[in-house]
Formats: sequence, C-alpha cells, structure tokens
Amino acid sequence: MENSFHENRSVGLLLTFIGGMIDSYTYIRYQAFASAQTGNIILAIIQAYERQWNMVGKKMLSTLFFFLGILLAKFMIDYFRKKEMHFWRLFLLYFEALIFFILSFHFLQPHPAIITIVIAFTAAIQWISFDKINGLAYTNLFTTGNLKGVATNLYDYLSTKDQKAKTRFVHFALVVLAFIAGAIVSVFSYRMIGEKAVLIIAGLFLYLALSETFLVWRFQRNTDIFEKK
Repeated sequence: MENSFHENRSVGLLLTFIGGMIDSYTYIRYQAFASAQTGNIILAIIQAYERQWNMVGKKMLSTLFFFLGILLAKFMIDYFRKKEMHFWRLFLLYFEALIFFILSFHFLQPHPAIITIVIAFTAAIQWISFDKINGLAYTNLFTTGNLKGVATNLYDYLSTKDQKAKTRFVHFALVVLAFIAGAIVSVFSYRMIGEKAVLIIAGLFLYLALSETFLVWRFQRNTDIFEKK
C-alpha cells in the first residue's frame, strides 16, 4: 500500500475515465487535444497550410508544454523517491482538482491558448505519474496503446490459452472502455451545460483525492496500531 496506492485498479480506471473527458472536452471547446499530441501536430500542419496561424500556435504550445510536463513528472518521481515520500501523488490529484476548477472561471474563457497549455501540462504530469494498474502498464490519457494491448493479448490468449494473456486482455479492455465512457460523458455534459462541464472533471479529481487520502490515512492508522501491539 505504501508504495502503490496509485496502482489500484479503481484509481487507474477513474483517471482513464477523466482522461477521456479531458481530451473530448478540450477538443470540443478549444479545437485542440489535451494529450493526443500526434493529433495536434497533424492538425497544426494542416492549419499551417491553410494559414490559420492562431490555431497552429495554440497546438504547438500545447505540444511544447506537454513535453515540459513529462520532464517535470520525471523529476518529481526521482525527487520524491529519494526523499522516500510515498504519497506525493495525492497532492497531484488535489492540484489537478484545483486547476480544473480555476479553468471554469469566466475571465479565462477568452484565452483558449492559455487554457489548452495548462491542461496539456497538467495532463502530461498525470500520465507519467500514474502509469500502472497492479503492475501492468497502461495509458490514462489516450487509448491507442491500450487498444494495441487489447488486440495483442486477445490474440495471444486465443492462440495459446495463456491465462496471463487473458488477464492482460481484460486489463486493457477495461481501460479502453473507461476512456470511451469518459469521452461519451464529456460530450453529453458539454451539450447540456457547456463550458461548466469542466467542473465535473474537477469534482472527479477531488473525489479521487479525498477517497485515496482516506484510504492512506486508514492504512497508516492500522499500521501504527499494529506496531504498538
């Protein structure tokens, strides 16, 4: 528990659900992807050809800050590992809840480039910091790699009946379904409440942060009680 609360299946699937919401919300609202930088680069090239320079700049900045977010996440992982601070990812969840709450403020809406940059930067940190479920790698921001995991492990299981391949197939299938579900909810939410749909994302991050904080607190309390006996 002390090293792997962030690898719990419930955490990974909810983060993937949120990832689907973030990507679809950002594209619907700002015509840029939060995390699918391949899509951003392709769209930027197309829009550069059409001389839509404001759209190109927004996507290139999103890609740049996604890159910087990855670097920061790697630094944090190394830093907190050396400090033996095992639960720093809880603070990241609270940070994400705060960021998406702030992004709902009306005064930011005329500045879509700033919003997409902040989302891309935050999403990249999340992607690197939460990269396993029960020891199995996954991606909680986009689903191409997860789809590959579904297909390859399904094939391996059907051809060899290997139970480990079946376990991996179920793992990736659940992740893909969580991402799709998040994207669907995001689309319907945006159609119903518009830009305020971002508050649902903030609320989910806050729920996840609070619930995991409680579990960590209960684990440490039980550990202290056991050590005193």
